[in-house]
Amino acid sequence: MESLKRYSPVKLPNTPARTQVRNGWEVVLEYEDEGTGPFLVDLSHIGKWDVQGEDLPSLRPSGLAIPEDSEQCLLTGDFLLNLIKWNWATIWYFSEDMPDFADEYAFTNVTEAYALLVLVGREAFSIMEKLTSLDLLSPDRKPPFLIMGPVVHIRSQVVVLSGEKDGSAVLVACPRGYGQSMAEIMLDAGKEYGLKPGGEDLFSSL
Repeated sequence: MESLKRYSPVKLPNTPARTQVRNGWEVVLEYEDEGTGPFLVDLSHIGKWDVQGEDLPSLRPSGLAIPEDSEQCLLTGDFLLNLIKWNWATIWYFSEDMPDFADEYAFTNVTEAYALLVLVGREAFSIMEKLTSLDLLSPDRKPPFLIMGPVVHIRSQVVVLSGEKDGSAVLVACPRGYGQSMAEIMLDAGKEYGLKPGGEDLFSSL
């Protein structure tokens, strides 16, 4: 049986140099003439789940440790776990295989429901300052951490993965229907910093 073909909600304005078909998605690994950055990378294809249940941090659904703090994230292996509130968490999975979660918990696959974009490079925070009033550089928060709030007036999940200068990475997840608009606004905001589309390999190398 031929696998279902899936389409990213985001099309970035550059020519792919290397691609890979993964779980029905065509993933751009590298674009032509990527340069030195900063970069905007489309990660909409990665696995995303909502999980619901009472007191999730104590339950360890499918053996995964959900953070106890609703702003703190946990990066373990290829999993990024975010506690939204006591009975709702999100799981993002940065690998090719799609895990089969246990039936006893309310896992909902939301991979195709959300666009996921990441700004990579030293200027990531300068670009985000033009898009949102969220405080992403608070010294009271240590990456990785999650903030829920508006990015260009679109309610989003924002994860500061790293603040290490050239290795800075800020992920923005928003409803699929806003994905293309979000990408275009980000690229426009980043023009003065030389923001360009980047392939997944740039993110994987962090």
